[in-house]
Amino acid sequence: MRVIEKHNMPESKTYKLVQDIPDALLKTYLSQKEIAVDTELQGLRLGRDQVSLVQLCDRKGNVCLVRPNPPKAPSNLKKLLTHPKVIKIFHFALTDAAFLKASMDIDVHPYHCTKVMSKLIRTYTESHSLKELARELIGMEMIKESQSSNWDSKTLSPAQLEYAANDVLNLLKIYDRLKAMIKDRGKLPSGITVAQLNERSQQTLPTLVDLILNGYGDRDQGWETSVFIH
Repeated sequence: MRVIEKHNMPESKTYKLVQDIPDALLKTYLSQKEIAVDTELQGLRLGRDQVSLVQLCDRKGNVCLVRPNPPKAPSNLKKLLTHPKVIKIFHFALTDAAFLKASMDIDVHPYHCTKVMSKLIRTYTESHSLKELARELIGMEMIKESQSSNWDSKTLSPAQLEYAANDVLNLLKIYDRLKAMIKDRGKLPSGITVAQLNERSQQTLPTLVDLILNGYGDRDQGWETSVFIH
């Protein structure tokens, strides 16, 4: 059994909003294999609500908080999110990818979802929130007090900015833990591995996003489709 040393959130840092990823940081991001990405939204209804904030972080802890102005997409942000050699890592990618497309016409690719990975490998629990993953996999207690707040406010508080940054600061560590767990799991009774199932599931996400965006989300307020149900 692996013992994870428990610790609290890191000391507060000062974060600032930018209109786009600075050129130097974009170059750094584009040299990475994976980049952590998250969004904060006005609400959860496509066609009405927009993306208020896009958070990014690499493995060195370089955080960038982009304040877009939909429907125009910041050019460097779009370049990164559509770059074919950088895998974008989200937690619950379905929502993020759908809103980035609907708000700013950004077709994110390629991307992986840690919630999908968690549901495939952590079959011993029904708790797959980012907060729960952080607690179990990396011993991090995430503070979620600013989760339901006005992200469209002209001025975001230091607490909001820190919350937004923390959602991506450790996402790649969580991704790595889940990836290792999936690799360690043996074959299922059918002969297929969880790693193979994960790869296929991740490849299915863009199709699910397209179904949602084109009105085939007929359950869970438009976020679940019955297309594949008998």
